[in-house]
Amino acid sequence: MADKVILLHGLYMHELVMWPLARRLNRLGWQTECLSYNSVSIDTEALFHRLDQARPEGPAYLVGHSLGGVLLHRYAQSRALPQGSRVVTLGSPLQGALLADRLARWHIAGVIGNAGHNGLFSDGPRRWENPARLGSLAGNAGFGFGQLLGGMPPDTEHDGTVLLPETRIEGMSDHVVLPVTHTSMLLSEPVARQTNHFLCHGAFVHDA
Repeated sequence: MADKVILLHGLYMHELVMWPLARRLNRLGWQTECLSYNSVSIDTEALFHRLDQARPEGPAYLVGHSLGGVLLHRYAQSRALPQGSRVVTLGSPLQGALLADRLARWHIAGVIGNAGHNGLFSDGPRRWENPARLGSLAGNAGFGFGQLLGGMPPDTEHDGTVLLPETRIEGMSDHVVLPVTHTSMLLSEPVARQTNHFLCHGAFVHDA
């Protein structure tokens, strides 16, 4: 029987946005389940319980896009995942997000509900401390929502929404950058192949 991967979407999204990636992972031999949750009114206790229930026996294989990856970091902080577990985050601001902090400075953080306090606001350096291997995939196509919210720093690579430095966290096992935007990464065949490779081997493929 195929191993199971659980996929978690990002802010303002629904599990439907994860289906293209899930179908690619299906073709690569995985069983997949995409979970929906209210991303602006996050009940972490309920969501984490659903993740517990969705996980099969044995190693956990988890994939989160954007806020979904941030929440998987918080989940892994609260769980002793089985040996061999692997987590892949896609465009996730694991250190908090400049754009979320900007909304707070502008006193309009209410538009993201409690997502800011569930990891999108910066609150100092963070670490990955779970024994499960973490692979963080980032994009650097540099076009997206950030242009509508005051622009992105000109001297820092980004996917249009999340800065590359925000996707790196001490304790992660691997990090890779692909020429995709924050949203287009969910439709990308190379992203699916890198996700599959990390889930299988605990590392991404890096060009020589």
